[in-house]
Parts: sequence; structure tokens; C-alpha cells
Amino acid sequence: MLAPLSVTAIDDFPVDLSWSSAGDAFAVAGGEGGLYRIAREGGEAVPLGRHEPGLLAVAWQPKRTTIATSGQDGSVRCWDASAGAGSEPRIVHRGRGWPAGLSWRTDGQRLAFATARVLHVLDESGEPMTTLDAHTVNLSHLVWRGRDEIVAAGNGVLFLDRIDGGGQVQQFALEGTPQTLSLSPDLKIIVSGLSDSEVHFRYLNLNRRSRIAGYEGKVDQTTWSANSRLLATASTGASSIIVWDFGGKGPEGSEPMQLDAHHERIDALVWQPGGPHLISAGRDWKLALWKPAANSTRPLDVRRLEGEPALARWSPDGKWLAVAEVSGRISCYALRT
Repeated sequence: MLAPLSVTAIDDFPVDLSWSSAGDAFAVAGGEGGLYRIAREGGEAVPLGRHEPGLLAVAWQPKRTTIATSGQDGSVRCWDASAGAGSEPRIVHRGRGWPAGLSWRTDGQRLAFATARVLHVLDESGEPMTTLDAHTVNLSHLVWRGRDEIVAAGNGVLFLDRIDGGGQVQQFALEGTPQTLSLSPDLKIIVSGLSDSEVHFRYLNLNRRSRIAGYEGKVDQTTWSANSRLLATASTGASSIIVWDFGGKGPEGSEPMQLDAHHERIDALVWQPGGPHLISAGRDWKLALWKPAANSTRPLDVRRLEGEPALARWSPDGKWLAVAEVSGRISCYALRT
């Protein structure tokens, strides 16, 4: 069950949220430029500063106190999470295009993002290390694959970049405009929700691809279970969660699980790190907790939100959940099993 811990509010529209490694606090990025550090216990919100004219993404460096942000001004900045209100960030990148896919490697020693067709990689202190520009389309999404590889996606194309391999880039057809990019925890399968009502997936080790069609609207939610067996998906034109089983021969030709608790579009869908639980939040102002299985397709818990959800994020250890609403209201929950 979900046990409420704290509620706070920021004077901004939340566009992204990132937890510290310890799970004692998280950073919230506002669409109007506000950056906030919020304590898990008590919900104290400290405004660290502003990234004008608006923020795009926030990423808390694993095992450290640095918070990276990307903004509509084309810059990437690094902030000290331990500093007080009004701290001054360090600008580590300036450019014309909006940075996309801001992401730390899991060990916190590399930071990656894309601008147009260029992939940038910085070291743990924010110093530039390398740029990869052998991409044929603008990049919109990226995800780290281990220590040395990044999977990136743009309109109709999927790329596999080797960071320490002389800038080697492999290119694959994606056959659509990506809305999501999700890598299975075992690093074997990359999935993209597409704008043309399909899910595209590629087995990276086997160089084999497939697709699942028939969704209503854009597929804008894809998330993997911790054991890499189940993939949960949702689209803009439906209120159901569709879960595919990648065990055995995979999802091709099989019937998926359908999870129904919402009556409107789902705006947040995320699987618990290291655990079996799935969270969904919809425009019906419902927050639902699931433990999907073939004989269990009903929610374990359903909570009523105060407004429309913007996003939801689990802490790295899967014990805590932060849910941000469009209004700026942010709730924190503990998972009680």
C-alpha cells in the first residue's frame, strides 16, 4: 500500500523530477525556470535558483550532490544540491538548440545529452569529454547502455553509439517518431513508443526487431519491470495499461495483460526499481499501485490526487514515490508491503 509522507507545493509547473541516490530528497524542475530541492521527510522545499526562461530536464548525479539541468536557453548547468536558496550554478554547455535526453551514467562519472544531431558526453565534474556527430537526424531521446554505449533515437532512426570506441555509431530503422525510449534492465531490448500508435522494439544482441500495433493515439508511456520480463505501456487515446510478457518466445502473437483502474488518459507510468510494483497516474486524478501477474490484474491501492498529475518517480531503492501535479502540488509516499 501507499502511505502518505508529506505534501508540499512549488510556484511552478513541474516538468521533471530526479531523486538523490540516498532517497532522502529529490529535485524538481519547473517549466518557468524554478529549481527546487525537496526533502522526503517533512516536504521542505528549498528553491535552489532559476534557469531562465524555463527548464526542460533535471538529473541528480548518482552518489554525489550535483544536480544537472537543461534549459530552454540551450544551456546545461550544474548546481550544488547541498547549497542553500539562490545558489549559483556552473554553466557546462551553451548552445542554440534545446538539449535533449539529459542523463547521468549509473556510476555518476559521465553526463550525456544531445543537441540537434550531436551527442555530448561530459565527465563527472562537467568537463567536456567527447562529441559524436555521425547522426543523420536530430536526436530527441537517449539512454545509457552500460559504461560505454548510449542508445539514442530521432525521427525514424535508432542509433547505438560507442563512447570509447572511436566514436563508432550503428544506425537502425525505427519507422516512426519516438515518444519514449526504454532499455530493459538486462540491457538486451530497447523499446520506443511511437507517435503512429505502435511500439517498436529491437533485440540489441541479436540485431532483430519487431513491432506491436493497434494502440489508440500516441504511445507515450513505456516502462520495464526490474526483471526485464514485463513491459507496461499506455497511449494518449486510451485509459488502459497494456502489459506485454517478454518471457519465452516474447510478445509476438501473444495476448497482453490489460490493467483497468483509470477512466482517462494516463500521464505517468513507472515500474519500481528492483521490485514488482507498478505505478500509474491519470487525468482522472487517480494514483494506482499494481503488482501485475497473470492472475492479478486489479490494483493493490488507489489514491485520489488533488489535481491532474504531471509525473511520478520512484526513489532509486524503490521504497519511496514522489508524485507531482500540474498545479505544483507534490506528494511523497512510502511503499508498505
